[in-house]
Amino acid sequence: MADVSGAFEGGQLIEREADERAGLGLLSRFLGAVFLVLLGGLLLLDRSLLKANRNQAILDAQTAALLTESFIATQTDLLRHIADVVSANSQTNDSSSIYNKVQQLTTGVPGLRHAWIVDAMGRLRFNTAAAGNASPLSPEVLARLQGLRPMSEFTIVIVPVASKHTLVVLVQSTINEREKKASGEIAALVFDGIALQQWLDRVQSETRLALVVLSGADTVAFLGHPGRNTQALATIQKIIRLPTGGTWSVTATHALTTRSLRWALWIVGVLGVLFLAMGLLREQRRALQASSRSIELERLYSDVKRANQAKSEFLANVSHELRTPLNAIVGFVELLRDGFYGDLSPRQVPPVDRIAASATHLRHLVDQVLDIAKIAAGRLEVHPETIVLRPFVLNIASELESLVSEKGLTFSITVGASLPRVRTDPTHLRQILINLIGNAVKYTPSGTVSVRARLVGVPAQSNVRRLNDGVTADASSRVLQVRAPRSGTWVALQVVDTGVGIATTDLERIFDEFEQVNAGPRGDSMHRGTGLGLAISRRLARLLGGEIGVESELGRGSTFTVWLPVNPADLIREPVATPTEGNDSIA
Repeated sequence: MADVSGAFEGGQLIEREADERAGLGLLSRFLGAVFLVLLGGLLLLDRSLLKANRNQAILDAQTAALLTESFIATQTDLLRHIADVVSANSQTNDSSSIYNKVQQLTTGVPGLRHAWIVDAMGRLRFNTAAAGNASPLSPEVLARLQGLRPMSEFTIVIVPVASKHTLVVLVQSTINEREKKASGEIAALVFDGIALQQWLDRVQSETRLALVVLSGADTVAFLGHPGRNTQALATIQKIIRLPTGGTWSVTATHALTTRSLRWALWIVGVLGVLFLAMGLLREQRRALQASSRSIELERLYSDVKRANQAKSEFLANVSHELRTPLNAIVGFVELLRDGFYGDLSPRQVPPVDRIAASATHLRHLVDQVLDIAKIAAGRLEVHPETIVLRPFVLNIASELESLVSEKGLTFSITVGASLPRVRTDPTHLRQILINLIGNAVKYTPSGTVSVRARLVGVPAQSNVRRLNDGVTADASSRVLQVRAPRSGTWVALQVVDTGVGIATTDLERIFDEFEQVNAGPRGDSMHRGTGLGLAISRRLARLLGGEIGVESELGRGSTFTVWLPVNPADLIREPVATPTEGNDSIA
């Protein structure tokens, strides 16, 4: 039960840490702010559309009021002109002259239906329908209209004659210009309400539902779109001041023609917010999962690191513990072989040699395991010294001469004395060369094993004579320079063999621990090896600031290159020739 509770608390701790690492608190606040901004923007845009519609209705009503006033003013001026003509000719009694002048004034006036003049005795002095305009009025309507008497000098009368069809009658008492007083004559004009509608229809609006001009309860003009949505968005009323002193009203009603746009706006906005929220939530989940995986990987890495450290410590301790008895075994075997305990019989010599070989092999394996453990734990120390490569390589070659001679191979060394000194750890470099040469001898049934060195990457401005083994830089040196780990001056120390070679697919695998190519049966451990030599050699080379590379072809041998960095201060400017410089071969 305690384990379950601890695991649960650990899971909660990981989740909280993942939330903090993914910044979910900040992300949630950001999401909230984004949603509020988007919704606020949608609301402001919607309100702006509503305000725009209302402003459109106000503008429409104001424009209609101005047009109506303009229409009334135009017709009033016409009536006054007619009245002036009648008054000016009242003494002549020339009806034909009056008729012609009034006819000229009324010709082409939009919507004018009829015009007449009645004298003080009620007799018609002038009575005519406007030429070229709408059809004349019926006798009944005309008689009813001619019976109108103005209540003041100027009167406007609205006469409904049909549904949504009215007549606008302008009536004015004429003035005697000589006596400057009313003569008792009455002039009247009759306009069709449709003329006012056409006058108002000069200005149109996409959002207009209806435009109504009212005189009291009577409809003077009506403009509308019966087929459109009748739900009003804004209704604006404006008052018109008439010349008579009365008032008309203009009402502009605008419909929600932008409702579809507003709905589309809201739908698109809400869907956009939802998609954004879904995308952000998905990214949030991914971030949370990535944070959880990162935390889990860090925990696993810590566990693996501790396990690897424990393994390295275990290998180091075991190796140290094994070396003590192994040294004792090797020591006593040497004493036996030297006759310290008496001469060995011919039957005892082979078993003792076998014991010595096995003990030496086991001690070498323990040393390799100990080196791997030290490198993994970072405990392997480097003690650089300045060494001369030629005598250093010859010394190693002399130690391996017996191994080469046993297989009948040709061992050549091409390391020039003109090469600069190298600052490195001789112990580690010695171990690298022994591993590489030993592998070359091991996997070369017949042929040659060579060790050669070249100076690569000498600065162009340097005075160093570019000699490698007494030969000027050639194409192979340029190829080596391309293969160098990085820019700089290097000594490329190569171990070349004509052995079995390595497949291209195995060139990197051979540097892994416990990896071998054509290792042989596990029972033959003396010849099979452990697969640690190349892994240790590469790690040591990198520890020395260099690298190990390989080029190989199956059936044609291999070339292992150890790259050793050269300090520019160690470049030899005046190489000294020695009798031993050149190519050394050991058959």
